[in-house]
Amino acid sequence: MFWLVIAVLGLLIAWLFNDKHNRAIKTDRIIKKLRKDNYDTKKAYLSLLEKYLKTQQNVDLGIIAELEKLKTSIDTLDFTVHIELETVISNLNEGRTTEAVRVLAKVVENKLKEKANKDESFKGKPMLHNLLEHAKKCSWITLRQFENAMLLKVIRNKESHDLAVQEETKTLGLTIFSGIDLIYALK
Repeated sequence: MFWLVIAVLGLLIAWLFNDKHNRAIKTDRIIKKLRKDNYDTKKAYLSLLEKYLKTQQNVDLGIIAELEKLKTSIDTLDFTVHIELETVISNLNEGRTTEAVRVLAKVVENKLKEKANKDESFKGKPMLHNLLEHAKKCSWITLRQFENAMLLKVIRNKESHDLAVQEETKTLGLTIFSGIDLIYALK
């Protein structure tokens, strides 16, 4: 009886080690797939934004050039940002551009909170405006990025508090581009 218990325990331990190893392999495969999907989604998102901007009148060619530069320098964002960017893409595809701006502003705000939490000099409430001011003061973002981020904040607030928000398409395009620029600046 004693040897039977030891044999069962031995098999159980062997099975647990094997199971843990198999889970590690599966997890690694899933992570690799998600990274590839993340990369593909970002490329698709930036291509969609580029097409959107090219269809708009009076869009500064510098914005499209910056978008091209951003597309060539894509690197991995964390998984939650990836999920939120998919939501932004979905909103853009469905014509809900102000909702896309709201989601993008949420991502920017959370990236700023992450950085501010690591910075002992940040003393304010972790609200978007305070976080943007601190980011500008710490040179995490440029003055141009700060000004564009303030536009992002204004549209986000309108979308959150007003009904049937209407904005000019070129303003929305600039705001979306600025939000993406901020995400990469804050990585």
